[in-house]
Amino acid sequence: MRITLKQLAVFKAICDHRQLSKAARHLHLSVPAVSMSLKELETSLEAKLLERTPQGMVLTDAGNLALQQANTILKQTQQLEQMFKEQAKGLGGSLSIGANKTSGNYVLSRKLPRFKALYPSVNTRLKIDSSAAVEAMVERNELDMAFISQKPRDKGIAYQCWRNDRLCIVAAPGHKLAHRAATPADLTAATWILDEEDSATRIESLNLLKSLGVTVQDEIVMNTMGAIKRAVDTGLGLSILPLLAVDAELERGALKEVQTGAEIPPREIYVIYKKSEMSPLMERFLSLCGLNGGE
Repeated sequence: MRITLKQLAVFKAICDHRQLSKAARHLHLSVPAVSMSLKELETSLEAKLLERTPQGMVLTDAGNLALQQANTILKQTQQLEQMFKEQAKGLGGSLSIGANKTSGNYVLSRKLPRFKALYPSVNTRLKIDSSAAVEAMVERNELDMAFISQKPRDKGIAYQCWRNDRLCIVAAPGHKLAHRAATPADLTAATWILDEEDSATRIESLNLLKSLGVTVQDEIVMNTMGAIKRAVDTGLGLSILPLLAVDAELERGALKEVQTGAEIPPREIYVIYKKSEMSPLMERFLSLCGLNGGE
């Protein structure tokens, strides 16, 4: 029995929704039709791809491998269809981009509208998550590229250094430490507003404070940088945030950088992608970001 595009599309929908009934509604099919399509695909591959659990349908090891290939095939099919559909209107297709919170919220959110203005027929998507999460999505061919704060772990993924960033300690303009150099004692006595528990920024922030001889004694945890910046602006406490996330506020004086006399090392942001999946759309977006898609 031959594998069909319909079987792959049904398989991907089940993976996305984790329930046969939800996948069926998404595809406008009956549940028995979805179940039969999955069984036919598993029979063709001679492998169990999904298992039922109390949390829903979960991929097996064979299913993970099959999903990666299915994503590639479905994406290439979509690109082929879109290529001919948009040929008369110019460049078309779709572009899926991943990013960590800093890159996504404060840089790419401004670049994507510019890209859309240049190529209005292109469907664009921005997925913001942790660096590890979006790298995994690039590995599975669910994203075309991603902007992350670390080099990729998978040697099969190409990368380029996109830009430099650094952490900075920020305070409200009226805070006492906004106007004089802070000592380790000052910083230890301060209230700190830090990113959520499992974020890379939080880990880097705590490491920075440790290197400055600071022990955090009073802490408030928030899960968005926007909320943290608003809390700092009210004078509630200090925070450590990437410069890319606060450069606009620092420029207009809404926040002030606290000086410690210590040199804070730069942090690099990388763009990652699979060279074998490089497309004209990806090259154009990388060019917009000041990068060379041919590297």
